[in-house]
Amino acid sequence: MKKFLDQFSDWPIPIKIIVSFAFAMFIGSLILAMPFSQLETSQATYFDHLFGAISMVAVTGLSTVPVAQTYNIFGQIVTLVLIKLGGLGLITIVSAIIMQFGRHVSMKEEITLQQALNRSDMKGFSHFLLNVVKYTTLFETIGAILLAFTFVPIFGWPKGLFNSIFIAISSFNNAGFDNLGTESMQAFVDQPIVNVVIPFLIIIGGIGFSVWFDLARNFKQFKKARSWIDFKGTYRRLTLHTRLVIKWSLWLIVAAMVIFTLAEWTNPNSLGNLSFTNKLQAIFFQAVTLRTAGFSTLNFAEFHMFTLVVFTVFMFIGGSPGGTAGGAKTSTVALVVKLIGTELKGQTNINYKHRTLEIDIVKRALVIVVMFILLNFVALSLMTIFDEEVPLQYLFFESVSAFGTVGLSANLTATLSRYSQTVIMFCMFIGRLGPITIFTALGNRDRRKRDIRYATGSILIG
Repeated sequence: MKKFLDQFSDWPIPIKIIVSFAFAMFIGSLILAMPFSQLETSQATYFDHLFGAISMVAVTGLSTVPVAQTYNIFGQIVTLVLIKLGGLGLITIVSAIIMQFGRHVSMKEEITLQQALNRSDMKGFSHFLLNVVKYTTLFETIGAILLAFTFVPIFGWPKGLFNSIFIAISSFNNAGFDNLGTESMQAFVDQPIVNVVIPFLIIIGGIGFSVWFDLARNFKQFKKARSWIDFKGTYRRLTLHTRLVIKWSLWLIVAAMVIFTLAEWTNPNSLGNLSFTNKLQAIFFQAVTLRTAGFSTLNFAEFHMFTLVVFTVFMFIGGSPGGTAGGAKTSTVALVVKLIGTELKGQTNINYKHRTLEIDIVKRALVIVVMFILLNFVALSLMTIFDEEVPLQYLFFESVSAFGTVGLSANLTATLSRYSQTVIMFCMFIGRLGPITIFTALGNRDRRKRDIRYATGSILIG
């Protein structure tokens, strides 16, 4: 074992990250498949447990069997552990535990953690890592306490409290799993606490750890602001990344709310028969859950086709880097949009907020977006072969949901063939780790042999 760990420490960083996630998924599937993890009435096969474990560690939420009807209390606790491992990463959690006991991680391990958390520098990294674990637990605890005001009166103290903890952890980690039944949170569409607490946990978890701490560092200055000018001045102190993430996150939520309102307001199968207050709650909840959370208080199979098609765009974008959300990421798509705008204007430099962005970062963003599109196309093509009778638009929604680790479905996942479900498992795995990590690991070669410059050539385009 020691020999293997020594060899593991010498592996390339992307491979370490991939292996740690794959290891957690495999071990999790074995534990979930054991009789002591399941209800006596469970009919699940090992394939179902493997699918579930991958979805849990990938913090997606798609499943072939319902958690509530498959796993007992122990199995549901295992589910929570897998979600936590997926949300923060196995390497992150183990390293945080090691540091908590006063031991130090090596420089090589810190670099691995830096890439696992998508952080750009290593300044104060140990402190940053411990704070991530500490504040993650704090937010989940607060969420569980607030949700208990709804769930305890319904389910009683033991079950209501456990359900609150389960949903809070799943929400913060953008996992989308619930232990309530087969219809996600649809029974709570009229519950204000549920419709406010869960979306805010999703936002906090998906906005990125670096954004948290940047806001925390400037919190006192925001409190001192006495005018709009003071507030804007403090806002400009935030890092460029934080300002971009906040702006795009707010605009995406507002845009999703507006589109959903216009498309579904009179649809009797979705918003149409709800009261005005419940409509507003449902609109906000669904707009936020597209940030790769996977919960829903309405049946997505009853939405207009236009709504599902537009929602796939929001699912594709997903959350923000360095957090628990998936998708191509807000900042990544924002950079590609800036690149397109720069080209259309005939400009050379890509600028944002009076700063010129490094071309290498923009190129990386473009590669990620293109790879996401190509991989989605491959997955969709395979699923059309394996489940030809299913309408294309529903398969498209399912594949984007899997790649974006969103977990929303038009009640399709469990009805697909095992071949399509296998495709979805690969989608969730790649979507959680990111295509760039996967292909960096596969193409890990001597850079000197690849980075060669020849004489300049010209090719016609457009």
